[in-house]
Amino acid sequence: MKKSWINVLLLSSVAAFGLAACDNKGPAEQAGENLDESIEQVQEKSQELADDTQENLGLKEKGTMEKMGESMDETATNIKDGANEQLDKAGKAIDDAADAADRKIDEIMEDNDANN
Repeated sequence: MKKSWINVLLLSSVAAFGLAACDNKGPAEQAGENLDESIEQVQEKSQELADDTQENLGLKEKGTMEKMGESMDETATNIKDGANEQLDKAGKAIDDAADAADRKIDEIMEDNDANN
């Protein structure tokens, strides 16, 4: 069960990154938003499934299913936090690379103007 949720999260992450390239927002920002949304949807569905199963089994007190749901929520939160941290780093690296490219273009343009 745990492995299938991880696969869902990974698939959602890939889909979120793919969708990020299709919008006018910065790629890191859009990917982060899509990832957040996907993880929230997975968390909601897992909680619904846990609640439904608990109800169907007639479990009244906090039992194995609820503990498992909480563990899954905690894992999803940890994955989300780690992914957001990586997205922030990637966004900074992209911004730094763009700034460096702009500086290099300016240098080339200045050299070209000086030679003409």
